[in-house]
Amino acid sequence: MLLTAVAVCALAIRGHRIFDSYWFTDFTYLAERVAHFGEPDMLSRTDFKVPFPYPVPSIYAYLFFIRLFPSPLAAYLVFAILSFFVATCYFSAHVKRIAPGWLPQVAIWSTLLFGYPLWYLIIRGNIEAVIWVLILLGIVAYTRNRMLTSAILWALATSMKIAPGLLFALFLAKRRYRIFAIAIAVTVAFSVLALAGVGPTIRQALSDSSKSAPYLRETYILGRISPYFDESLFATTKQVISLYHYTHRASDQPLRLIFTGMESALRIYNILIPIGTVLLYWFRLRHLPLLNQCITYIVLSILLPQVSYEYKLVQMYLAWGAFLLFLLADVAAGRAEIPAWATHVFLFSCAVIFVPLNSLAIVTHAGHIFAFAAQVKTIFLLLILLTVLRVPMPSSLFGDLKTLPSDCQPEPGLN
Repeated sequence: MLLTAVAVCALAIRGHRIFDSYWFTDFTYLAERVAHFGEPDMLSRTDFKVPFPYPVPSIYAYLFFIRLFPSPLAAYLVFAILSFFVATCYFSAHVKRIAPGWLPQVAIWSTLLFGYPLWYLIIRGNIEAVIWVLILLGIVAYTRNRMLTSAILWALATSMKIAPGLLFALFLAKRRYRIFAIAIAVTVAFSVLALAGVGPTIRQALSDSSKSAPYLRETYILGRISPYFDESLFATTKQVISLYHYTHRASDQPLRLIFTGMESALRIYNILIPIGTVLLYWFRLRHLPLLNQCITYIVLSILLPQVSYEYKLVQMYLAWGAFLLFLLADVAAGRAEIPAWATHVFLFSCAVIFVPLNSLAIVTHAGHIFAFAAQVKTIFLLLILLTVLRVPMPSSLFGDLKTLPSDCQPEPGLN
């Protein structure tokens, strides 16, 4: 809360706005296209403001609000706000039973009320709130050993946005190989059914969807050279390339020179990231407690995609909440230990991630402005990642420290 107040004051002093001018456009631009659902050229039409940027199953998230409510945007915003509010109420009540003091409650509610990622999600109207709910419910099901339910929820989220699929690795940690296969199969099934629903044929819908790839690559991945709201590792790479170009090249050289470097970096990135992720899992992740693994996959789902905007940081609320439960239920009770520095690094990093840092920018000698707020948050995401990779955190939340109660036993026949 204090960091948020300081950040807002800094924005006011420097004359920056907390939000950009694109109010609710993530919803309104795409809802305009989805409103034509059922027409054979819905995905291929070029008379809308932007192509549809997400996997086809996410169309149905928009369609739900468009078909059921006279004001789809208002309905979605109410859904998003209520989802976070209700989840916070349940979490607050659960924490109160563990730690009756007022300080945890202040931390919980100030995070909800002053967390910039949630503000940004609501202002942009991004559908990430649906993904957040699915991931949250999937984690709850997983901790209660309802593996099939968890697999279906995470598969639905993965079919809409690919990054949540990293959580499938949690099934491998419990040797639930069949569930892991089911999660992949359900993701494919959701995708195929979505394509069939869009029509007119699965092949045509897939072809129409793929036509947006060049635009997305040029505009969102290779373009937006200095975004203050992209926390992906590739965005940091783009910033480095752009800064080098503007500080070491003549200011009148064509912008295309930057894109050439971006394209080369993207090709290397697309090769190294999958290999690095597999190696990280094999040599380190699979040996860590489940809490460490869950937090790591959440952080990686933000860092690894080629584009990862500010609203995706709402997923860090889940990592922060799981860590807080670990501190209150396990560390404070003496069932687990964690170095003080690890606690401080994790909590302070989350505090930085949850505040608006839009005022952070530098101006080159050529007059170009480079906003690097997102890259600061990327650094703190990496600090969290390194902390959970180094410090084991066996937790009662994921069953590492206690036997599961009778109502949380595995579902039969799904090993």
